[in-house]
Amino acid sequence: MVFDPSESRFEIRVGGNVVPRREVTISAEVSGTIVAKVDHLQGGRHVAQATPLVQIDPTSYDLVVEELSSELKQVAEDLRRIDVDTSGNAALVEIAESKLKLAAEELARAKSLFAKNVTAEADLNQVETSHLEARNVLRLLQNDRDLIPIRRKRLQAQLKLTELRQQQAQLNLDRTSIVAPFDGIISHDAVELGNFVQPGDVLLKIQETASFEIECSLRTDDLYWLWNSRQSQPLDDAGGDDHPDREIFEVPRVSATVTYTVGGQAFHWQGRLARYEGRGIDRTTRTVPCCVIVSEPKRNDAGDGPPALMRGMYVTVTLEAAPRMRLWQIPNRAMQPNGQVWTVESGRLRIHEVKPARVLPEGVLIRADQADLKPGARLVVSQLATAFAGMQVREAQPEGGSP
Repeated sequence: MVFDPSESRFEIRVGGNVVPRREVTISAEVSGTIVAKVDHLQGGRHVAQATPLVQIDPTSYDLVVEELSSELKQVAEDLRRIDVDTSGNAALVEIAESKLKLAAEELARAKSLFAKNVTAEADLNQVETSHLEARNVLRLLQNDRDLIPIRRKRLQAQLKLTELRQQQAQLNLDRTSIVAPFDGIISHDAVELGNFVQPGDVLLKIQETASFEIECSLRTDDLYWLWNSRQSQPLDDAGGDDHPDREIFEVPRVSATVTYTVGGQAFHWQGRLARYEGRGIDRTTRTVPCCVIVSEPKRNDAGDGPPALMRGMYVTVTLEAAPRMRLWQIPNRAMQPNGQVWTVESGRLRIHEVKPARVLPEGVLIRADQADLKPGARLVVSQLATAFAGMQVREAQPEGGSP
């Protein structure tokens, strides 16, 4: 048989289980009685994103929101009153200052007249009393003016606190209505009309249907070829990490074909090898748990067979390896049991020591840099009872033709 070297790529096949990429447990965040439930809210039913699912009695939470709205209006009125008091106080202070000025002038005249014995002491005392009263009125008005900013700050703080309380009350009111966070299948339903629930009580579970994951395990020699594959894609930016060592610890990003066989037919989906499962090498099986992501679990040509991937399917994951080093494929019959390859040169047997890189059903792959085979070499594909280098051999003639 003539050796015709060509670069080879091969497929790696492993079994795997389909699991949802994301499954969310929805619990009650507020207490109350279940007053409404969507009719088709049952395990196994599909719901679309933003579909109302469960309604907890919102009456008490609605009353709290209305009460706090009234408090906000009252505080706003008090702040407007502060503005009116500010302008009114300024006018009163101006009047009080004028009165105090007049009282001071009157006191000065009275003292002058008293010094000349023109007026009695009782009249002077009366004028002094009027002057003190004018000073007292002005001081009180000035005190009120100084307190206005403090009152405003207190009301503003009260307004902010009330707004926060209203936001919390509105949040609690919104939490009484539970909607589907994404398109998915209800995997667990614990909701019944009339039930009283507390915060933390599990209501239902939803598994995402937009994408699925395949749990599989790769042998280390499989990973070796994927690490050295030309098909490996660079990491995406989903991790948001620019550390140069990140790619070293990530799984090789290669495309994958997911196959599910049922009824004697095979159905296919496209995915990619996404990540390790994070547990390292399994101590029992000595394999590496990995995850394949299928972003389009629905089949466009779903005329027959399963229309989409489903949780629990056992599938076959096919990964294509295109090694960077050159690999030559030889027939299985050309690989001798003792790890040798025999060729015929000028009627004599030549023995080549080779190390198989990968054994495939259709042949054996050997590294080109570790083999001294030459293109066009005549491979021996039959067994010899005794073989040694340089022995004379004769090529068998095929029936009805030349060798």
